[in-house]
Amino acid sequence: MRILYLHGVGLGDPATGWLKGLNRGLASIDAEPVSVDEVIAPQYRDLLKATGIESTHPPVTYDAAVDDRDARRAFERRQGQVELLVRDFQEVRAFGLGRVPDSVVTGLQESLLDSAPLDVLKQVKNYLTDAGLRGAVLQRILDDLVDVEEVVLIGHSLGSVIAIDLLDHLPATVHVRRLITIGSPAGTPALYQNSQRILARFPYSRVDDWSNFLDPLDGVTAGRGLATIFPGAQDFSVRGASTHRSYDYLSQPAIATLVDRAVHPGADATRGTGLARRLTDDELTVLVTLRFADAVGSHIPKRQTRERYQDALSVVRDLYVSDLTDQADAQHLPPELATLADGKLPRLPRIWDLSEVISRVVVLAYSNLVAPYEIDTGDAAIDAISSITQHLGYPAETAAQVCAAVESVNEHLDRRARWLGTRSRWALAAAGVTLLAAGPVGLAVAGGVGVAGAAVISGGLATASTASVAAAGGLAMLSGIAGTAGMVAAAAATARPGPKAVVLDPTSIAIQVAVAHALQNVGEEFDDGLWERVVIAESELSAQINRLEPFSDPKAPSLEQLRAARDLISSLLSYLKKHRLAPEQALVSVSDPDRRHPTVSPSFALAKPISKILGK
Repeated sequence: MRILYLHGVGLGDPATGWLKGLNRGLASIDAEPVSVDEVIAPQYRDLLKATGIESTHPPVTYDAAVDDRDARRAFERRQGQVELLVRDFQEVRAFGLGRVPDSVVTGLQESLLDSAPLDVLKQVKNYLTDAGLRGAVLQRILDDLVDVEEVVLIGHSLGSVIAIDLLDHLPATVHVRRLITIGSPAGTPALYQNSQRILARFPYSRVDDWSNFLDPLDGVTAGRGLATIFPGAQDFSVRGASTHRSYDYLSQPAIATLVDRAVHPGADATRGTGLARRLTDDELTVLVTLRFADAVGSHIPKRQTRERYQDALSVVRDLYVSDLTDQADAQHLPPELATLADGKLPRLPRIWDLSEVISRVVVLAYSNLVAPYEIDTGDAAIDAISSITQHLGYPAETAAQVCAAVESVNEHLDRRARWLGTRSRWALAAAGVTLLAAGPVGLAVAGGVGVAGAAVISGGLATASTASVAAAGGLAMLSGIAGTAGMVAAAAATARPGPKAVVLDPTSIAIQVAVAHALQNVGEEFDDGLWERVVIAESELSAQINRLEPFSDPKAPSLEQLRAARDLISSLLSYLKKHRLAPEQALVSVSDPDRRHPTVSPSFALAKPISKILGK
């Protein structure tokens, strides 16, 4: 393993200030310093000032025709691990997946580009347009890589542009363990005008990961990262390097950590020993969620979809494992979590009764367990119900009854699912279930018959006590393992007696109906207050629609969603009645003269097909 450092413009850093900065950063995290013997630092400053260079461009050694989809997914998982590694450094800000919008830096771009050191941008532009210069610089670097098999490649300023260009031309025997670019101007589109952009296709199988660090006040970077132009790059914003000096960038603890982990992998992989604590209920819920998600992956029939799902699940699982290991210093992990931290799924202890298992498993069947990724898993979620129920110690007959209940509710929500021969959650999306879950519904009704307390709406989800359960935003739209598991634990209370909050979200109600039907199928007591809460939800939505209709546009999106939500909830009332999940008085016709206080049931037939409501 060698560190390959590519310098920027100027004198080429003959005093190795960059290495002094790196060792300062390593010292700040109590890591071993890097010696000169571990470094390859080619000098090419003489070529940058020369004119009329004639040099053959090194051949492209990466096959652009190769199918690298699998390699890219593996690369993205490693990128996620890098982000987890540096996310706790206060001076670092990560981008992507909704964390920080690009607008944070766009306001600085044009002004900083105009004020950037002209000599730097001139030499970068010259490198990009002068084929002879490019060839000579690349060849000089390649000449220093004889007998080298693995490198940590660090490029500063112009050196970052050269590093990116080099990836296509590395010998097949050289692997880039980690690519780190600092203070890079390569994300400035103006530099590529009238010149061919470097690295048209990223070599995912040649590079393990790529982290680009920029200080938004560094004029050479124009305040923007590289991800817009190079899909392989992962941008991180830092402070304290506005001078553009490599010393200031490499002395950052986050960058030093990435270098140290690449050069000395596993150096800190120690974990405390001693008495392990027992699993908490929340931790067990997460383990069940992981096991269920793994079962979904194993039941996906198409190989490419299955592998894509499993790779996405690995990324999501890494996030939870990272949180576990962060806690390891403060308290000993239970054996099951230690097994998970080692990359294996542990066996699950049987500590829940059947009603709790059913309530959790049914919620999981409706959840996107690899959010924010969207992958149609077809029948796999239904098939996974059987696997996980039996894994938790219950017979196949019980698992089949639970599957039948979920399928029955799905088919009721969208009868087209029968014709299409699919139990895919996309079939339910066509019925408006998951789509409505993301809309302006999902509010809990505070007060009213059978309601205890008010649900707390936060971040698109509702947190709830054991006496008050709500699912704002829709359980089917949960984000990832940790978020899903938290709502699974809360939703388990739907199987227990007692008052609960009313929800208006049809996805959440559909899940509660499926739980009730599954419990009924296996002879367990189900929530007899569900009917009343669904009736209240229908009335509340109807009241909202009646208030809005006189003034709003007839086809206003909010009204359309409220109408579709009400119609779906009315349909679920019909389902509850059909399967005798409603109170006895609700099952009696209003014309029955033998009943003194009959319950007037709502209209159960949909006014028009859901596809029409949603404009499909």
